Amino acid sequence: MPSIAKLSFVGLEHVLPPEKAFGMARGMGHRRPGGIVEIETSDGVAGVGEVFGNPFVSREYFRMVEPFFAGRSVYDFDHVEAEIRNRAYHLGVQNQLTACLAGINVALFDAIGRTTNTRVCDLIGGCRSTRLPVYASTGFFSKDVDRQLEHMLAEVKAHPYVGIKIKIGRGARDDAARVKQTRDALGDDILLIVDINGNYTVDLALESMRAIEPYNIHWVEEPLPPSDLRGYAELRARAPMPIAAGEAHYAVRDFKQLIDGRCLDIVQPAIPTVGGLTEAKRIAFLAQASNLRVSPHVWGGALGLTAACHFVASLPSSPHTDNVPYPTLIEYDMSANALRTDLLATPIRLDAGHLILPDGPGLGVTLDRGQVERYRVC
Repeated sequence: MPSIAKLSFVGLEHVLPPEKAFGMARGMGHRRPGGIVEIETSDGVAGVGEVFGNPFVSREYFRMVEPFFAGRSVYDFDHVEAEIRNRAYHLGVQNQLTACLAGINVALFDAIGRTTNTRVCDLIGGCRSTRLPVYASTGFFSKDVDRQLEHMLAEVKAHPYVGIKIKIGRGARDDAARVKQTRDALGDDILLIVDINGNYTVDLALESMRAIEPYNIHWVEEPLPPSDLRGYAELRARAPMPIAAGEAHYAVRDFKQLIDGRCLDIVQPAIPTVGGLTEAKRIAFLAQASNLRVSPHVWGGALGLTAACHFVASLPSSPHTDNVPYPTLIEYDMSANALRTDLLATPIRLDAGHLILPDGPGLGVTLDRGQVERYRVC
């Protein structure tokens, strides 16, 4: 049985010029950080996974957990993770310890898949489809005069995306103007998602929702800060449209509170944040057991996007049979993000608003080592 012979971490960052900064209601930014975990097995097989967040912080957490995994079976992730959690319980889960575990978890699935000539989706539940619908994640607030909302909407209009997500959250009047501009540009058929990034209180979120209700909003993402669970429950009971959240929640226990509290309509685990594919599947099981929709949040690099494709491919259609009102969607980041576009030797193919699941064992993708070194910071 193969064991873990070597683990390594590479910290990455893509820095844009300050004038190209983009952002959301809480602020602007021009840096895209991340990291990669690589595992080599005793059989000489390599696997890779993505780590979310500041690479210098992730590196220190990686150094802490690396000795726990060295020499262990490639199948022992759950046991090692439990030991780390039990020993480091004072650290909680909402930090980059969880992100590092996510990178290791996905890298192990990649290595196991390559060892057994099996796709990751088949390892975690089987493959329902290799053609996966996406929504365009765009409509950022921007300081770039050549990349305002109208420019981003024109990019989306050129492709048959199932949906689009735009940033709002600067006040109800501004929210309504941005939503109207989007509908005027793209029409009524595209699914329209809006993202507040937790910038509102319950009363402000309700004011915004009432202002944008005429424009047929598919869901409102993160209307409140992630810690305001009671506010989410109160808002969902009064909201005129579905609510989604999850990108700032960590591990299954956080999501259990959201789900048990009936705080959401759409559950959004981010695989490089929640702890990996194993934890994301646990979260999806809880969501489906409570008859809630799942749509993974994807905001990072190419490996996180690839993992999300395998995750969505593995999800059973629930509770639908022949008729599916809305497909399970993958977020497709359209910002200037070299960590998504440049790191793979062969990028994931986008075809008519759908990502095509990579063919081949494991994740089915190969890193472009030259590009990894180009963006390496630690």
